[in-house]
Amino acid sequence: MSGPAPIVSRVPDDTLHWLLGSDNPAVAVLARRTLLGETDSEDTAKLWARRNEYVPVARILDAQLDDGSWAPPPRDYQKYGGSLWQILFLGELWADGSDSRLQRAADYAFSRQLPEGSWSCSNMQARGSIPCLTANVARSLARLGWARDERVARALEYLVGVYKKHGLACPPGGTALTLNGYCHMLTPKLLLFLAEVPSDLWPAGASALRDAAVAALRGKRVLHCLPQGAREFAKVAYRAKAHERSRLREEWIAERGPLEYGDKPGWLRFGYPLSYNSDALEALWALAAAGEQRRPEYERALEVIEQAADDRMRWRLRNSFNGKMIADVEKKGSPSKWLTLRALQVLDAFEA
Repeated sequence: MSGPAPIVSRVPDDTLHWLLGSDNPAVAVLARRTLLGETDSEDTAKLWARRNEYVPVARILDAQLDDGSWAPPPRDYQKYGGSLWQILFLGELWADGSDSRLQRAADYAFSRQLPEGSWSCSNMQARGSIPCLTANVARSLARLGWARDERVARALEYLVGVYKKHGLACPPGGTALTLNGYCHMLTPKLLLFLAEVPSDLWPAGASALRDAAVAALRGKRVLHCLPQGAREFAKVAYRAKAHERSRLREEWIAERGPLEYGDKPGWLRFGYPLSYNSDALEALWALAAAGEQRRPEYERALEVIEQAADDRMRWRLRNSFNGKMIADVEKKGSPSKWLTLRALQVLDAFEA
């Protein structure tokens, strides 16, 4: 990239200076690279090396136990203080994986990986393996420095296997319990994970997985992920016997007609970092990472992002796990550097 991104011409100078502030080294450097088109310098390298001094990252690392975990193994998935959640959050906050504490954290996370490549929400019980958890943990480990590790590749193989057998499902077999017929929350996580793994390491079927995830988001115009009657159908499906579930969705649609969708409200309130759920901003970010260009199907979601900016071209944190995490990240209701950077990157990627 040479020179600033076109979107920068619309950003007030005080907002650019705010993004470049040294209090959040990762955002500052990423903004210089992706928005201003700057090549790394000695000063940039020094700032990038300070990522673990960012207050939320420092607090998470300070709470780490000697074995690299944050809680006893049975609580790996405890929201949002479990060890696997810290891996996700540290990856989302662009922590420096060369830090010995991150090395211990990765060792612990890999020690909790099941042989077929997944991570479980049930203390390493295979019945608790969840594709979204696996995609999130593996994505963060890849970003933290393990992108070419065979254990990350194994996680991708697991996800490809789930897709081949069950479709875009979380957990496996869950398509029978959803009126959508797939998990819309999972699809961005799969694309984000794929974007962190070098394509030369993709197993057979990974491209088909990517294409299916893109098609799912595109087909529902990013925002339409909860058809009317979804909750009522879920109650019926969960009460049904296992052998009855495969035909329930088809019968439901046959009796009631085509599914009707509206915007999912939660996807209009942007947050950072996110968990197993997603939002319109992250989903568009995932589509951009998959190489998608602007299309009519994305216009409504892009409009939502544009309208969420304030008059200084900043985006406020409207969805937050603060108070539930080990460390708060920014302040709910206030302008967010993380969201502002991501929104500008998305608008630039889609030339909005």
